[in-house]
Amino acid sequence: MRAAVDIVEVIGARISLNPSGGERYKALSPFTNEKTPSFIVSRDRQMFHCFSSGRGGDVISFLMEFEGLSFAEALRKLADQAGIPLAPASEQDDREEYLRTQLLELGRFAADFYKRLLAEPLAGAPGRDYLAKRALKPETVAKFGLGYAPDQWDTLVSAALKRQFKNYVLEASGLFRRGESGGRGLYDFFRNRVIFPIRDISGNVVAFGGRDLGQSPAKYINSPETAVYKKSKVLYGLHEAREGIRAEKCAVLVEGYFDLLRCFDAGITNVVATCGTALTEQQAALIRRYAPKVVLVYDGDAAGVKAALRGSGVLTAAGLEVTALALPDNKDPDDFIRADGADRFREMVKNAPDFVAFYARMNRDRAVTVEGRTEVARELFEMIRHVTDRMKVDGYLNEIERALGLQPWSSRREFERVAAERERGPAAAASGGRTAAAPAERPALHRDDVEFLAAVLAHPALLRRAAEACAGLTLPESPFTEALRALFAAGGATPAAADGLESDTAKALWSGAMVDEPPAADRAEEVVTQRVTSLVRDAIRRESEGLLAEIARADRDKDWSALRRLQQRKIELDRRRDGLPAA
Repeated sequence: MRAAVDIVEVIGARISLNPSGGERYKALSPFTNEKTPSFIVSRDRQMFHCFSSGRGGDVISFLMEFEGLSFAEALRKLADQAGIPLAPASEQDDREEYLRTQLLELGRFAADFYKRLLAEPLAGAPGRDYLAKRALKPETVAKFGLGYAPDQWDTLVSAALKRQFKNYVLEASGLFRRGESGGRGLYDFFRNRVIFPIRDISGNVVAFGGRDLGQSPAKYINSPETAVYKKSKVLYGLHEAREGIRAEKCAVLVEGYFDLLRCFDAGITNVVATCGTALTEQQAALIRRYAPKVVLVYDGDAAGVKAALRGSGVLTAAGLEVTALALPDNKDPDDFIRADGADRFREMVKNAPDFVAFYARMNRDRAVTVEGRTEVARELFEMIRHVTDRMKVDGYLNEIERALGLQPWSSRREFERVAAERERGPAAAASGGRTAAAPAERPALHRDDVEFLAAVLAHPALLRRAAEACAGLTLPESPFTEALRALFAAGGATPAAADGLESDTAKALWSGAMVDEPPAADRAEEVVTQRVTSLVRDAIRRESEGLLAEIARADRDKDWSALRRLQQRKIELDRRRDGLPAA
């Protein structure tokens, strides 16, 4: 599978890669907030490495990390791309993987089923009538695969059972409910609703939303979380909006399904939606993979403003530039575009104020008193305390001081106090504040280790020389020697050679060396000679110390055979040591 796809094409379809000499490409890390690109992809080695996060590996590893896939899911995705048939997951071999595969298959089936029902002349009429009232273009309806669930209890469940989906798969999907004991069995969760398929970043249908066409008190409902759907990790429309976001270098974040659909209908394609859920750190990280900037566009009512304000802190913590916009007359984007036009909407988005100015404006009634200004300032401090870029923090503080008329000396002292208080943890819990999540530990890589491995990878003769020099010696246990032994065993640079590595640091060393710029021949000779000499000298010293103790024991026990063998080994090691280059 690794040979069937090009890692540069796979990664380049997801993030923006720039040539970096030879067969190497560079990008800003999709996993961390960085200014200087440290994410490297090597076409000739078919490997990637992110020096800021320590993540690295082959194309399968990338998909697992970037899209949150299991190994089997990543493998299947690549197989589909390459046109290579794979045997379906076996229920007997891996029930968990089988369930995930079946849920994705059921999602595809249900999306197609609802879509076909919407097109039915009679059965789909209520759904088509409603969409006609919303004045969506047919191509927008088709692009997002909108469908219709009729006002019946068992339309989808009957069709799914006929397709021989197992009962436990149906129950795990969230698309069905089980009746009370003694009543009906499984019945459809979505009834008499327009259906919105929700896709993950890979385009898999993982959940559904539904808009009621009757008198239900729940106008909108979503399917619950499942083994393939975690609402905190999915944004509606991101799969369709990726290219638009990347092209505009900006994402527009709206709240509802029809807000997003109206934007696409009007040719505004860099839009994603939260669909009524609070914005999460995982969603912010998803957006940051495609653009450095976000414009929050919510309803102009109080609830919409609060949602925008909550989202600002999450987005700034992710390193995104944030502007925010509350539409006039409490309109949502759907209403606004229909009434005022797409050009006016684009203009407002383009001129949206940064979130500090937006927050101050939305709270101007509170900020007329000293106490009110202090409260608003502290709330803004909470939003920016996670920002690690000191220059950005200074810029935000300048804006806060200007917007609220605060003295720099007092505002900065208070900001430092708020930040320190939240970092302590217990104070945050007592005050209801939330502490920042501790960054995940990443493997610490030593530059000397990476350079040595890159040298022997690039110069096979040096690899052979190193292997011969270390033969018969016991190297110390470390991530570096783990990676080195894998290289010796493989006899060169092959992605599969890393499959047996166990420690994360060894894996990171391997991928880092595979994509690193190899040293020139004379430098490589120097690096390898010095490091191998040091490795061999240390290995000989450790073994010799052990031999001296064993020789003394054999002499004491009068074990003459063992004594001769141990003395001979000691002589061999001494000769080997004496033959090493001078330190």
